[in-house]
Parts: sequence; structure tokens; C-alpha cells
Amino acid sequence: MNRKLLILSIILLLGIGSFILWQKNNSSIPTQQLDKPQNTNPEGDQLLENSSNNNQSFIEDLRKREYKGGEITIEETISENTEYVSYIFSYPSDDLTIYGRMNVPKGNGPFSVIVLNHGYFNQSSFQSGDGTQTMADILARRGYLTLASDYRGFGKSENDAQGSRGHNPNYTIDILNLIASIKNLPEADTNRIGMWGHSMGGEVLLRTAEATDKVKVIVLWAPTSGRSSDNARFYGGRRPQPTGNPDDGGTSPIDYLRYISSPISLHQGLSDTEVKPEWSKELNDALKKEGKQVEYFEYEGQDHNFKNLGWDLISERTVAFYDKYLK
Repeated sequence: MNRKLLILSIILLLGIGSFILWQKNNSSIPTQQLDKPQNTNPEGDQLLENSSNNNQSFIEDLRKREYKGGEITIEETISENTEYVSYIFSYPSDDLTIYGRMNVPKGNGPFSVIVLNHGYFNQSSFQSGDGTQTMADILARRGYLTLASDYRGFGKSENDAQGSRGHNPNYTIDILNLIASIKNLPEADTNRIGMWGHSMGGEVLLRTAEATDKVKVIVLWAPTSGRSSDNARFYGGRRPQPTGNPDDGGTSPIDYLRYISSPISLHQGLSDTEVKPEWSKELNDALKKEGKQVEYFEYEGQDHNFKNLGWDLISERTVAFYDKYLK
């Protein structure tokens, strides 16, 4: 009897010991799974990261980026006259190939450079030079080398993964990369660079001038609002909206005018229905409040393209402003 009890006691002790040992060896498994869970939704994590990035300032980020530039490649000769030659060119921007139109004056360089920024167009029907070539022709005949980027997604230019459209802030990156590439043009004077922007191109121009000090003089024709939210509300029913939330991310150039160091010439038609004339008035007031050097012209009865003006007055004022600071 005692022998049976002894055997039962030994069996019981062995069982208890085995259970304790098993529990000890396996208790760490759920702890590891909780501390380092398996990522079953990487796309969701990326969306959260992108959402977090929207709370940062886009324009401040532009100022921190490095723009090394690249080769400006002549793709095609478009036309030639007695005063300049017009080309289609390409250049790199964020691993994309961007196209544009360039006018090079004849004669001895290097020449002062004007970078022209076009306004909104339907991307599928856009051709290099749309929205800029008339002014570029005037400037080239006055001895300026002109560069007009198509922006990503326009014409033959490659698009980014998000499918850039509407008033996309990333167009500014394409212009900053173009400016950084000018050093590779032997005909260009990199110390004398001006910019021109019409409509949406004015919005692109302002962001560019806030991100770099290489722009020495600015001319704006009927720019869209300096507030991204104004543009989203005004154009929401008429134009494709940009990727992301235009109210977030520090994309409104009117909030960063303190960074602009260039003199500005601002022109606005008072019968414009494509932008609100009060936007230019607000921009003029904001620039003066920041102590910036700005001249402001209003044109009674003129529409968005100043077509009733014949361009004589506004183009002469524009060229004279460039001559004052770049010649």
C-alpha cells in the first residue's frame, strides 16, 4: 500500500513539474506577438504616414530640399527667325523627364533668363509653349533667353505616381529643378534670372520665389489666389482638383511672402472672370505689409488674358521692369 502511494506521488510530482516547465517555455510567445505584431496592412501605414506629412509645411520643405539640376537637352528645333531660335527641350525633375520650350536669342551671350510659368490647361491637349509663347517671343526679341516648363503631366512630360493635375503644388518642384539646371546652359547668365507667371502660373511662381533666392525679379499677370483654399473653392466645380487636401500642408504662398526678396510687378484686369480681381489686391496689400518692393497695375475692362488691351501697354511695362533689374 505504501509502495502504491509512493508511486502515485512520484507520478503526480512529475506531472506538475512537466506542466510548469511547459507553461514557462510557452509563456513568451503571446508577449512577442503583442510587442511586434505582424504588419498586415502596409498600405494603410503608408496612408497614415502621408496624412501625417500633410501637417507639415510644403513650402518650408521646398526650402530645405536640394536641387542639383541636370542637363538641359535639346530635343527638337521648332523655328528660327532673324532674332532667335526656338527649341523643345527636356530636363530631369524628381526622376521624371519634363519637357518645355526655349527661345535663345541670336548674338553674343550670355543672356539674362526669364522662366515663364503657364496657367491651367487641359493636360491631354496641351502643347509646349501654350500660355507662354507670345510673351516669350516678345522677350526673346528683346534679348532674353526664355524657358517655359510644361510641368509634370503636361504634353510629353512624364507624370508622377499620383497623377498630377489641377493646381498641384509639385509643379513648383519642376520649376526649381529647371532653375537649378540653367547653370548647364552656356548661353545663360545664371546671375540674372527673372520669372513670369500668368494665372495658375503665378501661384507656381510665388512658391518658387519663396523657396529660392536665385530669382531676381518677378512679374505676375492675373495670378490665382495666394490661398490654396480659395482656389479649391473657386475652381472646384470647373477644374480637376489637386492630389491631397489643399487646405493643409502649408501650400498657400500668401503665408510665406516673407521669404521673397525680389521686386514684383503685379497686373490685374478688373473684368477678369477666371480669377477674382480682389485676389491681386489682397496679394498687393500683403506684399506691402511685409515691406516688399511691389508695383501694382489695374486695367479697367480687361479680362483674364488682357485681350482688349492688345498687350502693348502691359508687355511694355513687363519688359521695362525686367530691363530695370536684369540689364
